[in-house]
Amino acid sequence: MYSKMLYMKTRVTFRVAKDLARSLRDLPNQTAFVEGALRSALGKTCPTCDGSGRTQWMTVAVSDFKEAKLPRLDRDGAVQLKSLVRLARELAASKLDLAARRHSPGFEFSLHRGREVLLRGSLAGNSTTFRPN
Repeated sequence: MYSKMLYMKTRVTFRVAKDLARSLRDLPNQTAFVEGALRSALGKTCPTCDGSGRTQWMTVAVSDFKEAKLPRLDRDGAVQLKSLVRLARELAASKLDLAARRHSPGFEFSLHRGREVLLRGSLAGNSTTFRPN
């Protein structure tokens, strides 16, 4: 007797941006691509929402200038710090640690999300250095 095993699939419909839809149409096997992308994405836990699918509004904790004994910022340094805080919010970072630089003006920073260090670098008025982690 001939036995045949069926592979059952379920149709799912969702909306995507026009440019993404065009890119998908150019693929030889759209279903295989989307299935692979979904399996890969679902196999990882999002660091921002911790897998819940929802994020809470988080503020970025920034080091206290007086307590950390940080030098006074010039205008360029203040603008750079403002940009760094904006970046921290966009990356859903939880903490921005600042420390005085030892032998030059400005300060060192490290940007964290939970226990993960996202970025390290230094700000010194008219010169900025970033070091990817």
